[in-house]
Amino acid sequence: MALKPQLNERILDLSAAPGGKTTHIAQLMKNTGVIFANDISKERCRAVSANCHRLGVNNVVISHSDGRFFPKTMTGFDRVLLDAPCTGTGVAIKDPSVKASKDQKDVKRCSHLQRELLLAAIDCCDAKSKKGGVIVYSTCSILVEENEAVIDYALKRRYVKLVDTDLEFGRAGFKNYCGLHFHPSMSLTRRFYPHTHNTDGFFVAKLQKLNDNHKDPGLKKRKKARLE
Repeated sequence: MALKPQLNERILDLSAAPGGKTTHIAQLMKNTGVIFANDISKERCRAVSANCHRLGVNNVVISHSDGRFFPKTMTGFDRVLLDAPCTGTGVAIKDPSVKASKDQKDVKRCSHLQRELLLAAIDCCDAKSKKGGVIVYSTCSILVEENEAVIDYALKRRYVKLVDTDLEFGRAGFKNYCGLHFHPSMSLTRRFYPHTHNTDGFFVAKLQKLNDNHKDPGLKKRKKARLE
């Protein structure tokens, strides 16, 4: 819903398996254009293929690749969806083992991977796309480290801005949390909770790409140092 794929577009689902998102995008596009469905797991790519065949989807190209390096393979997409690998803390209500099987090391590992994947997703997107230039980031985690902190990291390193998800429900993302201060536009992101929205817990952010260049996060500090 946040991605809003249009007919005849070129779309990338960077972490696609098992294919539910990919096939839904294909349905919204009425089997036009092309969708690249990528996943790092070869076994899970088979599930994407099976679901596409089962549902009569014929506009999908399936690839088996580490999403962090996908920009070296292909760029220029109108829209990119990154449903990132995460700790799964949002699904603890139906899978209580998550509460006992995840620790701080898992959170740090996922957060680092999510940052790399999000930068890659942004780099795959075409800022000059007439209708798109959109990146949607989502997780099934409710942890700030995997959500707002990851988006804030990308805002500082790429020419992107947060835009309204156009989702009619959900709570606004955190602008401040436990001493952390994020960009004011973080309120445009959306959080969902089992006890409030009768869904799994998850997070959605929608980014608009403004420029294909990269930011230098240390540039301001170096300029200030030279002035001093």
